[in-house]
Amino acid sequence: MNWLLSAVLCVILVEIGLRLPFLPVVAVIAGTGKRGMHVMMSKSISDHWKEKVMLAYSGRMFRATLKLATLLIVLFGGAGVIVWLLDHLGTGFASFILGWQGIFATLVLASLYFILRKRIVHG
Repeated sequence: MNWLLSAVLCVILVEIGLRLPFLPVVAVIAGTGKRGMHVMMSKSISDHWKEKVMLAYSGRMFRATLKLATLLIVLFGGAGVIVWLLDHLGTGFASFILGWQGIFATLVLASLYFILRKRIVHG
């Protein structure tokens, strides 16, 4: 029963993770870091303007990092609620899912589901 509940958990969490806007937030962080490195390495930009630009870039990166942390809290909070609910259906599900077998099972099941879903949706 725990294996079936693990599969249900994986499907739900993969679907939630795919619907949350992780990629745009990570793209903002990566793009801001890249632009910041370009500014810092430039010899033609004065230190005065580097200070101003890096302050703006750090604020943008901080906001994006907060968004990313919020998305991860939503995903892991949802996982916690789902595990709590499924623990009431199957005895010992929470201890199974937090053990080595459960961690390995969810890793494999979530990866397989993600790959199969990607092949079915994108052909």
